[in-house]
Amino acid sequence: MVDDEPRILDGLRRALHGRYAIDAESSGAAGLTRIAAAPDPYAVVVSDMMMPGMNGAEFLARCRAVSPDSVQLILSGQAELTSTIAAVNDGNLFRFLTKPCETEELTRALDAALRQHHLVIAERELLQRTLDGTVELLTDLMKATNPMAAARTENLRMLVDAIAPAGAWEPRIAAMLGQVGLLAIPEEVLHRIRSGAESDDETQALFRSHPLLAYELICRIPRLERVAEWVAAQPLSAGDQPPSAMAADQAAYATAVAFIIGAEAGQSPTAVAAGLTQYPRELVDALLHAYTAAKVRKPRQVSGAELMVGMMVNQDVVTTNGLILVRADEVLTESMAIRLRHFADGVGLVEPIAVLI
Repeated sequence: MVDDEPRILDGLRRALHGRYAIDAESSGAAGLTRIAAAPDPYAVVVSDMMMPGMNGAEFLARCRAVSPDSVQLILSGQAELTSTIAAVNDGNLFRFLTKPCETEELTRALDAALRQHHLVIAERELLQRTLDGTVELLTDLMKATNPMAAARTENLRMLVDAIAPAGAWEPRIAAMLGQVGLLAIPEEVLHRIRSGAESDDETQALFRSHPLLAYELICRIPRLERVAEWVAAQPLSAGDQPPSAMAADQAAYATAVAFIIGAEAGQSPTAVAAGLTQYPRELVDALLHAYTAAKVRKPRQVSGAELMVGMMVNQDVVTTNGLILVRADEVLTESMAIRLRHFADGVGLVEPIAVLI
């Protein structure tokens, strides 16, 4: 609660004592500082309208930028029309109450605001779980059908997690879905491209179509329009020029893709980093550090029954009758590890298996 009159704040705290946990400040600036420093977002923010220095409309608009899920109310004795319109348009105003406000009316409004906050959070969590589950399903399918796309995706996710801006979820989704277009590219084409073998124009054009194929799939998923645009614009070689203007979250994804492409071509991590002059230097340096740290794994020989999630296989995993189940350099997911253990118990695997842990 923010109000420039201490006696009003004291009265509100006494009236609402025992029903809500309340923090109070006497100015918009102090309120913003308190909100920014809070360990968890406030469910509800209540503000006076006419305050010196920063009025309620400005305070709530700035509050929305730092705490977008907080439900906002105004409790004011001076309902000036222009400021009220600004509070509604620039903030996220849920109710406008006038002073003096009966305790019963105020508690009804606060209870309704809390319910609204719970609904917003519950809907977001449901959408996020649905989205995460869909993405995980697609990446598992990728791992089962296209080892190259799966290995690139796993490396991208690791790098993007290391360098993306704090709280940014779109770069990670881009890393997990950005290579899904490779599923439509024949495996022999992918191997020719990755090995650096000479390819005709038709083969090159087929390979270069995979970002657009991924775009067409991703843009069908609600809330992923920006991710789809990043994927469509992703580099296809380490020397490609990035888009002229990129936000920090898009830059994290694009730079990671360029780095991985250079590493897949057989360059040392240091050489890859030195060549990425067209990308932000601080991102390239962070990628070099993250990639080098992630590659420090210890070799080990295991049986099929000992394969566990998180291990990186250091060789193709092959059944005793010659079927390749997993290509080298893949990191095992839980479903992959279970599948391999079943094969070990049934058909049998060529053992021991070289892994990195």
